[in-house]
Amino acid sequence: MKLYPKQVSAIARDMVEKLVAAGDIEIDEGLEGETVKDFEAILNEYVRAENEVGNTARKLLQARGWPSSRYGEARRAAAEIRRVPLGEDAIAYVIEQILEFLMMSNRIAEVYSEDRIMRKRLAGIMRQHLRLHEELDAEVRKRLKNIQEGTRDWEIAYSRTMEQLRRAKGLT
Repeated sequence: MKLYPKQVSAIARDMVEKLVAAGDIEIDEGLEGETVKDFEAILNEYVRAENEVGNTARKLLQARGWPSSRYGEARRAAAEIRRVPLGEDAIAYVIEQILEFLMMSNRIAEVYSEDRIMRKRLAGIMRQHLRLHEELDAEVRKRLKNIQEGTRDWEIAYSRTMEQLRRAKGLT
């Protein structure tokens, strides 16, 4: 799961609004904004942990003398070292954090739905927002079809093109 910092507030707001609209939770009056900020904090913590995994992966590549084509392997190893879930596990992890928050928060007046119902609803919201990364990746790969994947030139061009697309879409 690749979560961009600029997506965090929209995802958090969407989660809170949909949970309230569906009758899953009731928020004390006037505390909706604070609840959204709490959701943002949970998501931002995952973004921070994910960035640490990326930094650790780059250090592993360097330390082991691996080519950049083994970045995925280094990233998985770094995630294991840091105990940060990736992919679908990351979605489940973040949702569990949110559900724990809902049970402990003094801003939440009442939780009406079962965890499994809210888990499904929250996962749908996250997947909807996370499709953006998949769309960006597909667009970048389409633009780089004339460069051989896995080469240093491809890595550089991929990073540059991805950054340009992120800027164009307001994600950085």
